[in-house]
Amino acid sequence: MKKSLLALAAMGAFTGAAQAQSSVTVYGIIDVGYLATRGTEGRNSTAASSTASAYTNGGTLNTSAFNASNLSTSRLGFRGVEDLGSGMKASFVAEIGLTPASNGFSGSTNASSTAMGSTYVNNSAVLDNRQTYAGLSMNRIGEARIGRQYTPVHEAVGATNLGGANNMVGDVVYTGGNSTATRTLSAQINDNYQIRAANALRVATENISGFQAAALYSVNNRENDNPGTATSTSQGATDYKMGGVVASFTGVPKLSINAAWQQTDLNRQNTLFVNDAYTNGTATVLGSTLVALTPAAQAATRNRQVDYYGNISYDFGFMKVAIQTIGLKVTQFGNDLTKRTANQLQLAAPVTSTINVWGTVGAGKRSTWAASTASSAGAFTSERNFSAFQLGGTYSLSKRSALYAIYGQASQDANTIGNTGFKDQQYAVGMRHTF
Repeated sequence: MKKSLLALAAMGAFTGAAQAQSSVTVYGIIDVGYLATRGTEGRNSTAASSTASAYTNGGTLNTSAFNASNLSTSRLGFRGVEDLGSGMKASFVAEIGLTPASNGFSGSTNASSTAMGSTYVNNSAVLDNRQTYAGLSMNRIGEARIGRQYTPVHEAVGATNLGGANNMVGDVVYTGGNSTATRTLSAQINDNYQIRAANALRVATENISGFQAAALYSVNNRENDNPGTATSTSQGATDYKMGGVVASFTGVPKLSINAAWQQTDLNRQNTLFVNDAYTNGTATVLGSTLVALTPAAQAATRNRQVDYYGNISYDFGFMKVAIQTIGLKVTQFGNDLTKRTANQLQLAAPVTSTINVWGTVGAGKRSTWAASTASSAGAFTSERNFSAFQLGGTYSLSKRSALYAIYGQASQDANTIGNTGFKDQQYAVGMRHTF
């Protein structure tokens, strides 16, 4: 939907910027529907049932409601391009999330995320800044842009996920925001990579004979020197950095090969006295994994999360097939805290000119160690297998409107021997309109 001055004038704050643009596009998605959820937490089957503390978890979560963003996250965006001549162009994107099922116009649905992402919950007092960046591009060279952007791994996942990177349970590569694991955190089925990075510089090549690559570097702009004293709980300098690369090859007809890698670092240099006994309960979220910054007492911290993703897909015409792998590792002072690896098979097929279906099946393993235990010693805190599958389909009413139905399920081993496992089940029906 092409708009210039009229569309942006309606948004007030963008009016002045619109006058300098060669073209401005207003775009978005409204996704509304019905979602039913059943989440079962692991239960301790060996403890005595006569005591109140016999069950470490246990119980079932059942919800059903009219909601939003099951297939695609609802959003409103503005995209502009200005031709500067001599093959150079300036561009911008400003995109916010929409919450049709909430009393607020926008707001994050992520209750906790990295310091380079958002730190607010879904409410009407904030706008969910999905992407906001400006950039310059040159013909036959590439593009550079700065702002809040998708990370390399998510860029690759979004381009290759045959289920549209939907927000339902059942995908072991992209774990949706509506998964019950977001409410049964002890299951941690939804350990995931970081999706967005703020304060990020991204440079990318043009498509050269089917090959294209991009690199991203992000900092949190908080390199403070904050020394503590004997009566202070200050933590010294805290520094977040992130970098990564993504590459794709589509030079062979119907074949697509994609790979991405990224690394997030958290470093805190402690300048407190050696005998300082103050403790710190602060934690950070790397990806969607909650990691304690320190052991019991204040100390320097060096946390690192590394993510990778690979995809090979081929379009047979009657069906598209994709094989995917993903991995995550969190370390502290070089010792492993968490490892998560998964492999997945996806199929998508056009049944008719208006009906498309997809299926996903995947499995993996999640291993954790105590923060004070070196991974080389092989002392696992827990090691759990998980698996998931998802079936879905869309029926196009027009080029912009479609009905959809999705069912997904994920299960995971118990935390400890003798406990039952975790299971998430969901189904949704709804309508998605793009503009």
